[in-house]
Amino acid sequence: MRNYLMIVPEATAPAGLVGETLIADGAGYDTLMPVERYASHAPFDYPGIPRAPGRYAGLVVLGGPMSANDTDKHPFLADTMALIRAFAAEDRPVLGICLGAQVIARAFGGEVYRMDALESGFRTMAATSEGRRDPVFSALGAEVISFQNHFEAVRGIPEAVPLATGGACPIQAFRVGRATYATQFHPEVTLDIVRDWIRTFGTAFTDPEPRLLTELDRQFQQNFARHRAQCQALVRSWMALSKG
Repeated sequence: MRNYLMIVPEATAPAGLVGETLIADGAGYDTLMPVERYASHAPFDYPGIPRAPGRYAGLVVLGGPMSANDTDKHPFLADTMALIRAFAAEDRPVLGICLGAQVIARAFGGEVYRMDALESGFRTMAATSEGRRDPVFSALGAEVISFQNHFEAVRGIPEAVPLATGGACPIQAFRVGRATYATQFHPEVTLDIVRDWIRTFGTAFTDPEPRLLTELDRQFQQNFARHRAQCQALVRSWMALSKG
């Protein structure tokens, strides 16, 4: 059975639909929570961020409230960047989501910058011409519908291939090399995950985007089926990049 490593910077931002798809397709995953200093496979002896891929077939880096620029406050971010480069050097697949995408951008020399406003809620994005031809991203089709929740975005990543654009930032998804993929949007979320974000972070999200309170259920009713199907297509195509 293939086993993947999942880095979860925020406990209320778990693997969600990504983890569900991995399990449904016969894979497994171990979770590291570097802020909580917890590991699912080593609950009594937190091992920290590994230096090398080891036995893992691939790496997933999820979201969190910190900035990828905050390496002084959160040293695990620099460790994660080094691990991303180690997976890429061994040609093993990496998937970064929101903060994870921004960590990938920093790992490969890109910039993470603050946007003018929070982008939150379901958005429709367009696949770029490269995205429509990409061996992974083409499985999502010409339009991508997924949930957004971020104050920061990425740009200036050397050798990155932009895969999707739209909404509040020009680069909504990108690839570096053969098998390192990043999405600014959140293919993993469920309604309960977003409700947990609102309970945990409160007005930091709902003041700049009050529709998170007034329209959240309706947005999920209208968009969740396609959102989930596109997450499954993304993860399965990404898993297919694993060698061996």
